[in-house]
Amino acid sequence: MSDRKHPGRGEPLPVDVGLEDDDPLASAREETIELLSECFAHDVLTIEEFERRAGLAHGARTMTELGAAIDGIETGAGAVAAPESPTIARLRRASPDLPAARIRPSDLAIAIFGETRRAGQWIPARRTNAVAVMGSAVIDLREAQFGPGETAISAFAVMGSVEVVVPPGLYVECAGSAVMGSFEEQRQSVATPFSQDAPLLRVDGFALMGSVEIKYRYAGETKREARRRRRLEKREARRRLRRERKRLR
Repeated sequence: MSDRKHPGRGEPLPVDVGLEDDDPLASAREETIELLSECFAHDVLTIEEFERRAGLAHGARTMTELGAAIDGIETGAGAVAAPESPTIARLRRASPDLPAARIRPSDLAIAIFGETRRAGQWIPARRTNAVAVMGSAVIDLREAQFGPGETAISAFAVMGSVEVVVPPGLYVECAGSAVMGSFEEQRQSVATPFSQDAPLLRVDGFALMGSVEIKYRYAGETKREARRRRRLEKREARRRLRRERKRLR
């Protein structure tokens, strides 16, 4: 029998107890309320508006409902002293109001003996076909504005590479195959909240003597900074787990 039993009765805890990921909505709600409090402290919100938005946050049952609590608030140097957090950015992406007419049905990115790149603030098509033949194709979605529902990327690399860069917190489903190459997703080191209403990215395709990679990085974050952040996230998760186990002994 497994030695994992119910916590709080003197038995061992499961390995994931104590992590904020056990209740991602509660964690996101707490961060949202902190942002609202900071906005009120900087006179961005009136007391009435703060109470209204805080009520929405407390009553939210999904990430989309929680996103309504911060809808229309401007953060950054001109409004709130602290920069927008990754969770708040996720909530904004989870409530897209992009008109369907602005979303193209398909897009084609081809790199043959060269490089092609999609990056910056842009609107991905419903389906993007990325083809690299002895070349490099980069699809950078960190600042992209997604429409509601599903966005798909079909990646094909023949003696070349296709790199898909996505922001942490975006839900990704990956399915692909490789022959004498690699087709892999660089998993997020710490699970992040998402809801059924949030945008979904599907990546499929094929690599022949080439590579297709899905990587997670924040906007403006370099590869080196991303590696350092993931190490710190794992370290902090282990610390939280040890503290929680010690507290419950």
